[in-house]
Amino acid sequence: MRIFALALVMMLWLGGCKEELGEKHHMVLNRDQGITTRFSPQQKRLQLSSSKPYLLFFFTASCGACKEAIPYLNAIEEQWGERFEVIGVLGGSRGIKSDLEFLKRHSIRFKVLSDPSSSDYLSRAVGGVMGVPLFFFFDEMGAPKEHFLGLVPQRVLEEEVRSLL
Repeated sequence: MRIFALALVMMLWLGGCKEELGEKHHMVLNRDQGITTRFSPQQKRLQLSSSKPYLLFFFTASCGACKEAIPYLNAIEEQWGERFEVIGVLGGSRGIKSDLEFLKRHSIRFKVLSDPSSSDYLSRAVGGVMGVPLFFFFDEMGAPKEHFLGLVPQRVLEEEVRSLL
C-alpha cells in the first residue's frame, strides 16, 4: 500500500511539472496596449503576437547592474524599435504606482511588464530566472537564440540584435 501511495504522489508531482503555459495576455506598464505570448514547450518557442525578434530583459528595481543596462536597452529600442522589441520583465513588483515611478525615474522607454503572474509565466517559459540582469534573445518565430546573465557591454547586445534582423 505504501508503494502504491508513493507511486501516486510521484505521478501527481511529475504530472504537475509538465504544466502547459499556453497563451497569455500581459499588461504593459508604459503602453496602452498589452502583449500576447504563446508558449509551446514541445517546440521550445515563446511567440509574440507581433512576430518580431525580441529581447526579454529580466530585472529588479534593487539591482545596480540592471539599472546600468537600462540606457543600453533604451538605445536599442530607439534604433531598432520598429523591427525589434525590447521587453522588460520587472520582478519583485512593489505595486503599479511604485513600478511606474521606477520607470519614470530611470527614463525607461522600452516596454515593461511587472504583474507577478506575467513575471512567473515568462520566467517558467525561459526555464527559470536564477539571477539578474538576464537577457534572453528570441527570433521572430519565438525560438530562443542567445542569453546572457549579468551586465554585458552594449556592443554585445547590439551585435545580437543585428544577428536577428
